[in-house]
Amino acid sequence: MTETEKKNTFEAILFDLDGTLLRANMQKFIPLYIRGLAAHCTELVEPEKFERTLLTIIRELIHTEGDGSLTNEERVYTRMYQELALPKSMMDESLAHLRENSLDELQEFVHPIPLAKQIVKDCQEKGIPLVLATNPVFPKFMIQARMEWAELEEDSFTYLTSYENSHYCKPHAGYFQAIAKQLGIIPENCLMVGNDLSHDLAAAAVGMKTYLVDTWLVDRGGPEWPCDYRGDHSSLQQFLQEQLG
Repeated sequence: MTETEKKNTFEAILFDLDGTLLRANMQKFIPLYIRGLAAHCTELVEPEKFERTLLTIIRELIHTEGDGSLTNEERVYTRMYQELALPKSMMDESLAHLRENSLDELQEFVHPIPLAKQIVKDCQEKGIPLVLATNPVFPKFMIQARMEWAELEEDSFTYLTSYENSHYCKPHAGYFQAIAKQLGIIPENCLMVGNDLSHDLAAAAVGMKTYLVDTWLVDRGGPEWPCDYRGDHSSLQQFLQEQLG
């Protein structure tokens, strides 16, 4: 196969966010996010119980595939009502309060990766559709905030996954299939780029090609999938330049 024939192999590229396009301390970020929501609901729910319940529900989104009938947002709201009798209106108020008053407290746990920003720019200039394929356990405004802190432009991406528009999470096949369907592209013509051995590389289950970015590798000790390509951010940039021409 000639160099020319190798170019433009992919019709879309899916990028993971945390650890791939930005550096984030999610071990501190997620508890603080949940604590901020709990603080606005103390009249109805004891904070520690709220925090424990929501964290369990987020884990359920990831570990339990569901039947796809509900969005991830609906799954969160339904379970919060079942477990805590917390109405949707209170969750909405809590999220709005955090967005308007406490969002900046989370910024210190997110840092840009200048080379990742350039990689996105390089791909965008080639006109290939890009997807921000972050695990959709957060509302869209939390994803947009992390993008802003990482100096990533939202309009660089054709589509981004959030818990409002997603019915599945990584590593479930339905997550990747839904993105391909949204783009109108068969999974085999997509490349998933991420740093998580189990969550991101699971895209291989639906036929997507995968690139493991090993600068800040995440190994959860769970199921691992083989990757088609692997390297740090510099290697990823070179690879995409070669592939996209």
